[in-house]
Amino acid sequence: MRAAHRVERGWLVSEAWYYADYNGQVGPTTLEALKTALARSSEPENVLVWRHGFTGWVRAGDVPELSPQTSRPPELPTDQMPTWRVKWWWYPIPFISLGIGSQVGRKVMIWNSAQRRKRKQKRKAMQV
Repeated sequence: MRAAHRVERGWLVSEAWYYADYNGQVGPTTLEALKTALARSSEPENVLVWRHGFTGWVRAGDVPELSPQTSRPPELPTDQMPTWRVKWWWYPIPFISLGIGSQVGRKVMIWNSAQRRKRKQKRKAMQV
């Protein structure tokens, strides 16, 4: 058996990965478990990883097998602001709020409340 494929503590050496987190060294672990751990990391490209065949600890962003987990989209351009499209039904809102906030709007609200109160009293009187 070649050195790259020897079994150590139940692990095939070429499949055993190690990584460093806040608690120190973690491993041996599988590549899938390492990918899951990187997905939970806030800066996955800066996590240090090691496996058999590496000369030392390497940033996960420099390992081709881990590139999907460590790649990030480019920064958003700050010179291009998104355009907002307002739906047509939002246009009357300022006018409605002005109407409610005005003296006429308050009178209409008072009149509506009085009408509701009268209807409620009529219903009560009919039930008795």
